[in-house]
Amino acid sequence: MITLVGGVAAVLAAATLLGSIAGMSMGRRRWSPWLAVLYGYNARYRVTSRDALRGVHPVDIALLLLAGATYAGFWPGPGTGHVVWMTLAIAQPLLGVPLLMVTKLSGRSGLMGGALVLSILMLVSGTSAPVAWLGLSASILLLVGDFGTTTRPSRLLAGALGVGYGALLVWFGALAALLLT
Repeated sequence: MITLVGGVAAVLAAATLLGSIAGMSMGRRRWSPWLAVLYGYNARYRVTSRDALRGVHPVDIALLLLAGATYAGFWPGPGTGHVVWMTLAIAQPLLGVPLLMVTKLSGRSGLMGGALVLSILMLVSGTSAPVAWLGLSASILLLVGDFGTTTRPSRLLAGALGVGYGALLVWFGALAALLLT
């Protein structure tokens, strides 16, 4: 049952990421998760201020919850059980929700932290190495873009965020395929 829930959550996460591209192109902040806002800010596309990252936006909460549910679909871990590491992977996006609610800014990178842990577990257990490498790449690129964004926009970071965003979208689709087959 948890595998099915995780697979459906992965499909919904991929759909949310895909749909938010349209939202960003139309200038609809409500439909754009923080990763798209970071890209827009660094690429100087429809975002004029980093202040657009402040606040609690429903799409950010939804992505964090969907990521946690997706990671839980692999419980107790890819390959043999990795209960402690899987708990860390699942907890990061889920604990990001209350942290975001309190700080109005922090906590969203728990999605990438959990993805990093899950991808490493997939790699060491031999569970679909290409999917694991895709998740590692997406996580690293997005974390660099997230933590590297400063008061000055950077086209280099925009490129990292764009590639990482696309890789994350495909990675969630690949996770859905693994969980639903």
